[in-house]
Amino acid sequence: MKALLRKQILIPVAAVILIIAVIIGRGGGDAENTLNHTVERGDFVISIVEGGTLEAVNEVVVKNTIDGDSRIIWLIPEGTYVKKDELLVRFDRGEAEKNVEEQRVEFESRQAALIKTENDLIITKSTAESDLSEARQAVDFATMDLEKFEQLERVHKTREAELKIDTAEEALKLAQQRYEWSLKLSDKGYETKAQVDRDKLEVSLKSKEFETAKSTFKMLETFDLQKEYTEYSSAKKEAIAKLERVKKQSESKIAQDEAAVNSAKITLKLTKDSLAKRIEQLDATEVKAPQEGLVIYAKPRSRWGDDVQIAEGSTVRNRATLISIPDVSSMKVVVKIHESMISQIKKGQKAYVVLDSRPDERFGGEVTKVAILPDSDRNWANPDLKVYATEVTIAETIEDIKPGVSAKVEIVIEELTDVLTVPIQAVTTVDGNQLCYRSNGGDLEPIEVKIGKFNTKYIEIKSGLEEGQEIILNPPLDNRINLTGETTDDDSPE
Repeated sequence: MKALLRKQILIPVAAVILIIAVIIGRGGGDAENTLNHTVERGDFVISIVEGGTLEAVNEVVVKNTIDGDSRIIWLIPEGTYVKKDELLVRFDRGEAEKNVEEQRVEFESRQAALIKTENDLIITKSTAESDLSEARQAVDFATMDLEKFEQLERVHKTREAELKIDTAEEALKLAQQRYEWSLKLSDKGYETKAQVDRDKLEVSLKSKEFETAKSTFKMLETFDLQKEYTEYSSAKKEAIAKLERVKKQSESKIAQDEAAVNSAKITLKLTKDSLAKRIEQLDATEVKAPQEGLVIYAKPRSRWGDDVQIAEGSTVRNRATLISIPDVSSMKVVVKIHESMISQIKKGQKAYVVLDSRPDERFGGEVTKVAILPDSDRNWANPDLKVYATEVTIAETIEDIKPGVSAKVEIVIEELTDVLTVPIQAVTTVDGNQLCYRSNGGDLEPIEVKIGKFNTKYIEIKSGLEEGQEIILNPPLDNRINLTGETTDDDSPE
């Protein structure tokens, strides 16, 4: 790891020294024309400095939430510091109010329709219950009629018919006895012929009645009782079938009415949701501040875009950004770190911020975010340049400052204490060795040094120099060093 770090240090040191040497000129070997520097010991900060723009850590973007296009009729002045729920924008609300009223009428109509369907369902259930009760009662009556016929009425009618036969048979016998007695009396002269004829007629009548009673019994037993049994059985079956029909019809009607109720509830809910949405749209015509902060109008992203300038009278589309409200109590600076240095940047590192508008003040902060991927916004301009967005959050609240101010950020990579340092241009490389020079009786004496870490101005000297020692700032350039930093042979042909 140390060898790798030394390699990373030596290459830029050699390049920097080469450039400085060229700038100073090849006359740096003259001791009379040298610039001296006293080696110092002290604290040494290794850092990266980049420029960026001041932003709020917490910024809320306010957008137009009204469907379609909306016209701004009032707008809070840009730069106003607002409190939470303070009015920012007012849109024309005429169309929104009309939509709310229309939907409210529709909602009330749907409420009435739901009440009607619910009442219809109650009536249907009550009617179904009555019809079912009546049908069950009819089944019970038909069952009782059949049982009564089988258990009582059949026997009763049979006995009644048999009794009529017996009665008719006895009446016939009596008539026959009376007729026979009348004949005997008539033969002796005691009875008239008319009475005999009447008795004879009575026998004939009673005989017919007897035959009729027997025929009635046979007809009752063979046909009438069977017919009545069939009628009672059929009546019971029909009552049972009607009960099933009433059940099915009731279930079907109740299901229809329940479906109507459910449909009415869904329709009412949709209508209610639509009404709530329209009321929300009406409320959206007055845009209020979601948090405390500074009002900044949304700017068109490009001069050729279709973004509308935010101003009174402007018509903006749905979801268009209206205003951003940064919370200026907590600020940050986003800087772009080159890929060669991003590995040194870690979350939580100490940083310092200097605002261009307040160069005499320095504010403390820390690195709070380091991008995982390079910034894609710069790829189109220079695909080979890869930089990583890095956020530095300022630890303190800066009074009377607004977002957008340019700033310089110094990210502290490492802080060394009690080390020797010299200006980076005082170190040169000869034959792969790092050298410093000092003036010795008019000549320049090389001193081999071991270097450590460096920043853009100074480099750490680990050995070879002592505190208070004088060295020159413009060491001589090795004539054998070509522009690539390699050492060439003096005897090689030109």
